[in-house]
Amino acid sequence: MTGAVPAPLLAMAEVSAHAEGAPHPLLDEVELTVGPGTVVAVVGPSGSGKTTLGLAALGASRDSVTLSGSVLLEGTDLMALSPAGRRSARAGRAAHLPQHPEEVLDPVRRVEGALTELAALGHRGRAARMAAAARALDAAGLDRATAHRRFPHQLSGGQQQRLALASALVTGARLLVLDEPTSGLDPALAHALGRTVRGLADAGAGVLLLSHDLPTVRRTADQVVVLEHGRAVESGPAREVLGTDDSVAGQSTAARHRATRELLAAEHRTTAARHAPPTANGPGTARSAGVTAMAIVVRRRSADPLTGPVSMSFPPGSRTALLGPSGSGKTTFARVLAGLTTPTSGEVHLDGALLPARIDRRTTAQRRAVQYVHQSSAGSFERHRPLLGQLADTARLLRGLRPAEAAAEARDVAAALGLDAAQLDRNPDELSGGQLQRCALVRALTARPALLVCDEVTSALDTASRELALTALPNLLAPASTALLFLSHDLPAVRAVADEVVEFDSGRCVRRGQVDRLLPGVRGRAVPRG
Repeated sequence: MTGAVPAPLLAMAEVSAHAEGAPHPLLDEVELTVGPGTVVAVVGPSGSGKTTLGLAALGASRDSVTLSGSVLLEGTDLMALSPAGRRSARAGRAAHLPQHPEEVLDPVRRVEGALTELAALGHRGRAARMAAAARALDAAGLDRATAHRRFPHQLSGGQQQRLALASALVTGARLLVLDEPTSGLDPALAHALGRTVRGLADAGAGVLLLSHDLPTVRRTADQVVVLEHGRAVESGPAREVLGTDDSVAGQSTAARHRATRELLAAEHRTTAARHAPPTANGPGTARSAGVTAMAIVVRRRSADPLTGPVSMSFPPGSRTALLGPSGSGKTTFARVLAGLTTPTSGEVHLDGALLPARIDRRTTAQRRAVQYVHQSSAGSFERHRPLLGQLADTARLLRGLRPAEAAAEARDVAAALGLDAAQLDRNPDELSGGQLQRCALVRALTARPALLVCDEVTSALDTASRELALTALPNLLAPASTALLFLSHDLPAVRAVADEVVEFDSGRCVRRGQVDRLLPGVRGRAVPRG
């Protein structure tokens, strides 16, 4: 005799979402069920509605978005409740990891205090709350001894992502909605996080996983739903819809819908990508032309250096990748180049001349010279201003172009990255995380800088958008012979764009060399064995 099928933790029926003034729905009658012990993954291109669906699963939406349909959380219809009633119904039962971790991290609270306070939603007594906070940090892969007394801004981008995950786990909620949880994580941590998510499901939790990371989805998910333009166009067991990593290399899956096949084909082309022959001038070349960092050290009070001493040069046209585990100092070093972090010692030069350490002391030409694209781009845009004007400001203010010329150039660069004119006419809140990530890249490229620093710029992109961006990037760098510093955990992307690789560990350069020598035969996301 078979046991009764457990009641679903989440049941969504005919859920639609409409943005004010938009001609098409963001979600179009989506139906989805998540049961105990199950991981349901939602995949699809940027702008397909994944983040909107994740919010709708909690009975929530962004400003100016209206929801309809039915959303049952353990039998409670969230759509029938007031906003306060929905928050009460979710408390301790459902938790959300947003795509941008800064949305849930309190900048003025230390890690330990913030997590302990959140734990009160599901645990009574200080000892129980402290234990829950410790378990959440362990599950998210954060070292308690290092992290618990820090503020969020003292953590790397990958560490902030793991702290946001710990914030979702600490309440002990039975339903977890995770939006791009592996974004910004190095391969080993992404693999470990997948095991954590799988373990949570095996212990009885239900997980709604929204992700571009198809290898993690394959290892973790039971069921997959493919979204396109807000509609669920295909669903089924993960192994049938997405195949295995090996089957994708051979292009043999049971995917039926064109959108699914396009995602898989783009993934295969990108992981198989090879780059042009390497240039002679790499990061260790001592040349005065371009941007040069000399003996950079960043130290926090009396602690060990976050970075340094590090010396690197970026001659015109060079393409350098900076690799290393989360927290190894990559972003700190990149921020020094851009004038966003002041080094304890060391200098940055442009064509042999000293660049002021702080961006507010750099001239217009010096600010133009080093452009930095952040890992999390949403907060860098004005929320209630159309994107085209914001993108055109770069060429207008830094290069002196007329408004019409600057707007035309911004549109051209955006089109090369797969963004259309209608998207540029919208406000930032109306675009997906992946679309905003590409907009941030457009904004930096139109400065035509001496050095473009890209910090995990593919982390929010679906496979097709990622392939398009990586293919277009060399041509977009060519007009000004812009040098590229590419910070990434995405090893196939590194092979596609970089000539030279520098590896960081504990703030120091531990290896450097040509990409073919340091990353031989890389096809997909590297993961540890076992």
